[in-house]
Amino acid sequence: MNTFDKYIFTQQTRPFIFFSFVLVGILWLVQAMPRLDDVISNGQSGLVFLKISILIFPQVMLIILPISAFASTIYALHKLISESELLIFANAGLSNLRIVFPILMFGGFVCSILYFLSLYLVPLSQNKLRTDLYNIREEFSNRLIKDQQFFHPIKGVTIYIRESSDNGDIKGIFITDARQKGNKVTYSAKEAIMTRTSSGLMLVMQNGLLQVLDATNTSLTTLKFKRMGFELNNFLPIGPRKDISPVEIFPLKIISNPTKFGKDNIYKESEFISEAHTKLATPLSALALTLLALSFFSISGLNKRSYFKTIIFAITAAIFVQSLISALRTLVVKDTSFFWILYIPSISCIFVSLSLIIFNVNLSSFFIRKKNFKVTL
Repeated sequence: MNTFDKYIFTQQTRPFIFFSFVLVGILWLVQAMPRLDDVISNGQSGLVFLKISILIFPQVMLIILPISAFASTIYALHKLISESELLIFANAGLSNLRIVFPILMFGGFVCSILYFLSLYLVPLSQNKLRTDLYNIREEFSNRLIKDQQFFHPIKGVTIYIRESSDNGDIKGIFITDARQKGNKVTYSAKEAIMTRTSSGLMLVMQNGLLQVLDATNTSLTTLKFKRMGFELNNFLPIGPRKDISPVEIFPLKIISNPTKFGKDNIYKESEFISEAHTKLATPLSALALTLLALSFFSISGLNKRSYFKTIIFAITAAIFVQSLISALRTLVVKDTSFFWILYIPSISCIFVSLSLIIFNVNLSSFFIRKKNFKVTL
């Protein structure tokens, strides 16, 4: 890498760090705030929230870095042209296409970072994040007998104990189970006894009421009982996790043996395959968007009047490429034989962008008009 390449590379890297810091920070706050409710409701400290927040970063970076690479390329090219720096390089004997190499190198650099995130760091951090959240809920479930407050151990289940003692005697208990869309079941009792067995928590309620509300919210079935007992295992996160999501598994591990996943899990095999190929296709978007920005400036040349239109068209094309990847993911979930289609948006964008740069009819005036070095204002 010579001095010119280092200079162009630096001109992109500095705004890239800035845009990444700002955009990652915004999306990180959006992702982290819902986790704060889980931490507080389960009686955890601020250090636990900080740990969970850090584990969110890799996933956020995987989404933001391609956008940051695109924005930094737009910014760097605009600066180089508006300040006539490319004109100086041309007078020094550098060819017009010489700028392509450092920009291509920058796109490859960001692409390599994204591959490290998608292939290793994101699955590792997401598994750790979801396991920690599960353990937090399980730990709080183990302290259920001593605490008296509303809490939600799993989605769709709410448990409230008005008064309890260390030996498991309960005065006033309320349990709502809304996990099934077909009906909503509510248990309430004046007294109950909770004990821990080898298979989990056992709850025996006395003098209670069982209510079942159907899906239409028009039919309510009520049943009074003097004594009813059942295990709370279905309501509480007890034992090892079983809901391992596709985002937690290393992509190459899924692709090497896809039939291994989706059997004893709430997720389908097609969802694992789709997630694996999405992780492999996403890093290519950084290189694609970087070249896309360069191709639009190659068309406009040094005409400053077209800067605004050039940037708007480039942003529109970038949004389309990124949206297409997300949209095609649904198709792969339905039919895994179309996995290759996830790579089409980025690869097509790279091919078209390079073609516009190299074979543009105005290639002779690409950034610099060599003959008379006049700038079109």
